[in-house]
Amino acid sequence: MKVWIRSLVIFLLLTEQSVYAVEVEGLYDVEVIAKSEQEKNKLAAIKQALQRVLMRTLAGDNILTDNTVRSVLANAYNYVAEYQFSLAPTNDKDMRVMRVIFDQQSLINTLRPGKLWLWNEVRPRTLVWLVVEQDGLQSFFDPDEMPDIDRALKQASEQKKIPILLPMQDLREKRELSTGDVLSAYSKHLLEMSVRYEVVSTLAGKIVKQGTCWKAEWTLYFDGKISQWVDACSTLDNIALNAFQGIYGHLSTFYAAKHGVGNVDEMIMKILGVKKVSELMKITEYLEAMPMIKTATWVKSENGYNIYRVFYQGNMQDLNRQIATGKILATVNRSRQNTGEVTYQFLKIN
Repeated sequence: MKVWIRSLVIFLLLTEQSVYAVEVEGLYDVEVIAKSEQEKNKLAAIKQALQRVLMRTLAGDNILTDNTVRSVLANAYNYVAEYQFSLAPTNDKDMRVMRVIFDQQSLINTLRPGKLWLWNEVRPRTLVWLVVEQDGLQSFFDPDEMPDIDRALKQASEQKKIPILLPMQDLREKRELSTGDVLSAYSKHLLEMSVRYEVVSTLAGKIVKQGTCWKAEWTLYFDGKISQWVDACSTLDNIALNAFQGIYGHLSTFYAAKHGVGNVDEMIMKILGVKKVSELMKITEYLEAMPMIKTATWVKSENGYNIYRVFYQGNMQDLNRQIATGKILATVNRSRQNTGEVTYQFLKIN
């Protein structure tokens, strides 16, 4: 799997455009429905909003039963940075849309001693192949022709903060790929068609309209593994959300950094002097192998810098000393404006 990820990083460097990963916005910003502006309903809505934030930032089993999470939810109001009400699209004159923005750093500081893992805002896109069956007829999902399905997918993607790509459905795909390929037991053809999108995760799904409800089958290809799950008769919104919950469960476990073993911090590494693909591969391998670094995610190439988002355990001075021992990177300076940002110079390979 690491070889596949590295090949994507190389592609991104050459194009200077991040296809593999994007920085999702509003990770700690949520809108929920409050029954009214009364205090008890306001507090209930804030708790619901915080639960949604935790379920799209934490990774691990039984998140809501974790003692730290339960304590945080019980004191949800303490983590609110700001909130505001607006009219809800309903006939109930008391209902309100409540937008809540939570204090990110306060939450992280509280969650850090716990047992769960934290997934930051830099997240890979997932390619979604979707077949829709209605009245016995199957077709590929078309956002323009199927607005209700499009809305449900976008809503679920936003709730879980999972960025996606939809296939282009150009002449090549229409000619070479059938609806039967999407959930075929032989996935080679589908995955071959997916290579052009340069993604690390692919979701194949089929949703079927049965009377007043929908059924679904999902297959996720990620990290060299195949995961499958189904949805019994439910609403369109529920099956879409369950699809993205499945994606989130697998990707968050892979990419999240653990906060709770010693001191884990985040930094931005800006690396100068990378000119060749072989040099980028050397740096990526070097960072992956360092014991202090928990995760190192390449973000983009910008103005001559290759930028990484890194979670590391321990002291930054110790990390810099460890980096220097390999004679691959040398510290140039540490930003005075952002103490978590360090510039490095790549040392040429002989």
